[in-house]
Amino acid sequence: MRICRSALAIGLRHPIYLGVYVLFLSLLGIFLTISSNDETAVTSGYAPAHASIAIIDRDGSALAGEFGAYLAEMHDAVDIEDESFELQDALATNLVDAVVIIPEGFGAECLDRGRAGGELPTIQIAYGSYTQGSALVETQAVRWVALAGAAAALEPDADAARVAELVAAAAPVRAETHVENLAQADGPAKPFQAYLNFSTYSITCSVVVCAGLVLTTMNGKRLRARALASPMRLRRLGVETLAACFVLVVCVWAVSGVVGVVASGVLTAGVGFAQVALALAAMLVFALVPLALAFALAQLRMSEEGLNALGNIGGMLMSFLGGAWVPLDVLSESVQAVARFAPTFWANDAIAAVLAVPELTVEVLTRYAIGVGVTALFAVAITCVGFAAIRSREA
Repeated sequence: MRICRSALAIGLRHPIYLGVYVLFLSLLGIFLTISSNDETAVTSGYAPAHASIAIIDRDGSALAGEFGAYLAEMHDAVDIEDESFELQDALATNLVDAVVIIPEGFGAECLDRGRAGGELPTIQIAYGSYTQGSALVETQAVRWVALAGAAAALEPDADAARVAELVAAAAPVRAETHVENLAQADGPAKPFQAYLNFSTYSITCSVVVCAGLVLTTMNGKRLRARALASPMRLRRLGVETLAACFVLVVCVWAVSGVVGVVASGVLTAGVGFAQVALALAAMLVFALVPLALAFALAQLRMSEEGLNALGNIGGMLMSFLGGAWVPLDVLSESVQAVARFAPTFWANDAIAAVLAVPELTVEVLTRYAIGVGVTALFAVAITCVGFAAIRSREA
């Protein structure tokens, strides 16, 4: 047990890695997955967004007046003097989200160019801090001008009032829109499932770096020389070192799992305890994969910088192929085929099998067992690579 305690002490000498890779990345996973899935709006219909705008009419024509009235009806109009300083101050202080400037000659140019088939006049819009609202105002302004040009072309003899009347009749026509509650459609366990998918990155980084440092240190030439000179067997040294690494893995897995369960509230959302337990068990099996990778890298005498680099790059790549960053359904078939050669794909598939259904069935458990089994085989295969490295070094 002395060797096991010494090995654990080596891992605890690097609290920065434990703090960054375990705690910080777990909290980041909450922000990126659970927070983004919380409180999906539930509404009975669609309501367009509103912005605060200042309308500066430098034309004064009847068509420009109708255009300004349309925007004022769609958004909250604020009266501001047509002075450069006043306009800039209104945008800087967020008094308005956008400033709409109707240039001189707008009404006449809109009618003439619309009938001639030329380029319609441009409305000047200055954006504020609320860029989405400003973009919406600009889109609506461009649409209104396009409708006015089309109305002028369809009725060449129509005056500004008639053109404005035609635009007023056409502008409210929109496609039917409804809001779907995606959170309910995905199920109550979706935030927890997304968090576990992201945790494949944090677990890979933390285990590869922390366990790799322990294994690299314990496999050092001086320590092994002292072990050979003592009555202690090398097998005992290796077994207790791996036991210490496994304790680190369990601690990392436990912290990550507790954070996810508490933050997502999955147990209070109606998801069964057995389903949550099976999902966490799948993550524990997956955690053996980066442990095996750390073992293989330690046999290759990987440095601390190399462990950090490969842990981050490997974790990022595996989590991507597991669908943590982008759903695999939206990727190409070639990427989906490559993803099947990553342990994260099978671990996440096992997690999805038990969390995406209301109850456990034989088919669900079979799919879960296949995913967990294939993930474990990845750990075994990578461990064999580490033993092969030992064999080649001793040969």
